[in-house]
Amino acid sequence: MSGSITGFSGAVFDCDGILVDSEAPWIELMGDYLELMAADDTAAEDLRGLTAAEAVARLQQVHKSLGSPSDVRPPTAEEVDRAYSAALEHVTAPMPGAPELVASLSGSIPIAVASNGRSGDVRGLLERAGMLDLFDAIITIDDVDQGKPAPDPYLLAAQRLGLAASAVVAFEDSPVGSQAAHTAGCTVIGVNSDPSIELAGEVRLRHFAQLRFDSRTRTLLLDSDN
Repeated sequence: MSGSITGFSGAVFDCDGILVDSEAPWIELMGDYLELMAADDTAAEDLRGLTAAEAVARLQQVHKSLGSPSDVRPPTAEEVDRAYSAALEHVTAPMPGAPELVASLSGSIPIAVASNGRSGDVRGLLERAGMLDLFDAIITIDDVDQGKPAPDPYLLAAQRLGLAASAVVAFEDSPVGSQAAHTAGCTVIGVNSDPSIELAGEVRLRHFAQLRFDSRTRTLLLDSDN
C-alpha cells in the first residue's frame, strides 16, 4: 500500500526510539527496578515513553500493590535521571533511516524535537548521532510544565517553529507520545515495528524506510509494502 501526506508546514520528532536507538536502555533500567521489587506481572515496556517522575509514580503504585518488603523501595526521580543519563552516555546509534529523513526535511520546512527526556541527555544523543544541528528547535521535559502524554511538548514545539500544531506532522513510537501529539492536534505518524503496541495517529509504519520526503512538492510519500 502506498500513499502520501500533504498540507503540513513543519515536522516534530520524538527522540528516544524515533531518532536515536536509546529506548532499550530505558526499558532495561525499568526492568531492573521491577525485578528488584519482584513485580513479575508488570512489563518494563508498560513504562515506555514516561518521564522519570511518571515512571517513579508508576513504580510506587506497583510497589504498593505488591506489598513489597520495606527495604526494597522504588527509586526517586533523581535516581532514575542519574541512572538513565549514565546509560545514555554510551548510546550513539541513530534509528535506521532517521538521519536521512531528518536531513531531507531540514532546510525545506521547520523541524523540531519534542521529548520527555532531559535537555542535556537529548542534546547529547542528537549530537552523537550527528543530527543536533539539523533541528530548528529542541523541546524537552525541562521546557514544559507537563510532559507527555500531556500535549505541552508538541504545543511548545509548534509554537517555537511559528506554526499551529495542526500544521505539524509528528513522529512517535510510544502510546504516551502518540497520544500527546494527537491531543495537541498534530498529524501523527506512528513508527514502531511491534504491532502489539497501539499508537494514536493517522498513519502507522514499521520503520522510516517506508517514508520519503519530496522537497519539491513538500509531500511525505508512503510505501507501507517496503
